[in-house]
Amino acid sequence: MTPVPPLLTPARKRGLALVSFLVLLQGGAMGLAAFATRALFDAMHQETALPALMLAALVLSGVATATVRVLARRAGERLGQDYARSLRRALFDHAARMPARAVATRRTGYMSLRFVGDMTAFRNWLALGLPRLIAALVMVPCALIALALMAPLLALVVLPILSFGIAVILLAGWKLLPLHQDLRQRRASIAADMAERMPLAPHLDMLGRRRREARQMNRQLSAMIEVALRRITWAEALKAVPDLMAGAAAAAVIVAGFRSGISPGTIAGALAALGLLLQPMRDLGSLWNLRAAHRAAQQKLRAALSRAQRPTPAARRALPKGALTVALHQVALPSGRQITCRLEAATRQVLDIEPIDFASLCDVIQRLDEVPSGEVMLGERPLQDLSAGSLRRRIGRIDGAAVILQGSLRRVLTLGLEERPSDARLLRLVERCHLSPLLDRLGGLDGRISEGGRMLSLSERVLISWARVRLRKPGLLLIGPEVRMLDDQTRARLMRYVQKREATVISAIALPFERKTNDMSEARAGG
Repeated sequence: MTPVPPLLTPARKRGLALVSFLVLLQGGAMGLAAFATRALFDAMHQETALPALMLAALVLSGVATATVRVLARRAGERLGQDYARSLRRALFDHAARMPARAVATRRTGYMSLRFVGDMTAFRNWLALGLPRLIAALVMVPCALIALALMAPLLALVVLPILSFGIAVILLAGWKLLPLHQDLRQRRASIAADMAERMPLAPHLDMLGRRRREARQMNRQLSAMIEVALRRITWAEALKAVPDLMAGAAAAAVIVAGFRSGISPGTIAGALAALGLLLQPMRDLGSLWNLRAAHRAAQQKLRAALSRAQRPTPAARRALPKGALTVALHQVALPSGRQITCRLEAATRQVLDIEPIDFASLCDVIQRLDEVPSGEVMLGERPLQDLSAGSLRRRIGRIDGAAVILQGSLRRVLTLGLEERPSDARLLRLVERCHLSPLLDRLGGLDGRISEGGRMLSLSERVLISWARVRLRKPGLLLIGPEVRMLDDQTRARLMRYVQKREATVISAIALPFERKTNDMSEARAGG
């Protein structure tokens, strides 16, 4: 299991300390405003000149409060973004070490939600949740202290009302967690369904499924909206508790102050101090909403990081140079059959197996998937002891499964290379691999290829994989059945290249080489 990145690293602890300091400054500025308000009201009640110092302090406190709030929010957002970045990296690293088949079976919507929806919950907890908690812990005591310094009686009047409001928020906030979990599950299901159906929308319309799919989506959305409304109602109710509390507390302050003969200036200052409590209490109400979203996302994160991964190489040994020997002993295939064979270096082997079995075997040899059963030896060394870099450099694959990211043709051809060849060499490579029509269609090496190579034909994907092989010159070649899709001239040129290469070849199609070389044998998988 990949460990969950810690919420507070030393750097993030320093950032949180900065946020706490800024919030403390904000509380101090608002407290200054309360005392300045009391002094100004006392001056008006006594019909004397308004003290310029108190007026300046009132204006200065407003400027300081606004400035510090922006700085604190910025510092909190930096914290949240940094935490989300570490989580995204952990998720990607974990997925990169999972078996390719396991990643492929995950629905696209769920995978994308981990990087979008859940990241918002994680980011908001550190960017908004913890700073708001700190603000409440700082501002509420500061406001009570300011109130007590003005009139201890008024502080005693407000304290029971404040305590009751905090207790209601703390006790009622637990209700939000199951609502968030339910909403998150429904939202994830809708996202996954839409990610699956949107690319197929025209085809679903042709099959007469448009209205049926729309009705199903509407039912899912209606159920999700009901849960969302319950969640938002409960969350806003918690945020409304401070407003109810503030009204009752203000009335209690005025009545108690009037009956006790406290000066109007002190009452006005107490009301200003009471206003300091309103925002942190609202933040305390919204804190549960952020915490519940974070908890729901955290549960899914732990589940995602606990999925099985490919075993880590024990020895990280490198493959020898030149053609490789290959030994397969009772390797299980998806069809339920097993394969056993041995290839000496620089020999050619045609495997008479199903395309799905061949693709799975290639994934196993490249260690994209675990060996389900049996044993694989490359270069007389166990597959599990070989380093990932050695496998990447020494094994080439010519088929339709080339990994293609959105970008220029130059980037697509050189994906995975440590050093990018010159454009002149790439242009020669394009011509030799019969990719000139694609180059012309894109308008040169800078031409853009869409996400996943959706604009490419299967033949073009095969030729791109061939071009990558030519750049690496591996010692083991895996030739998939998609090579049959090439035209006769291109396929003949590819086969001449394969014949000239000093490499071991495992192929899913017949290789038109002369049998007198005795370097080609037929192998069949056993049941």
